[in-house]
Amino acid sequence: AGESVAIAREAHKIKGAARIVGAVELGEAAGALEAAARGQDGALVPALVADVATAVHRLALWVEGRWPR
Repeated sequence: AGESVAIAREAHKIKGAARIVGAVELGEAAGALEAAARGQDGALVPALVADVATAVHRLALWVEGRWPR
């Protein structure tokens, strides 16, 4: 249960930050992860963590394309 609370808390932070910067896909993925963790639906968590990671990667690619180094 403690791990679910921690996952939900971190997912909530990611969701909020993503929404502030307009990263809709990341915000939605983090929101789904938060909901699963709060509902203690541990079976869904690994796939939803992967969705968050994919959304982060896609955001990084978009940022790099928009503002190359």
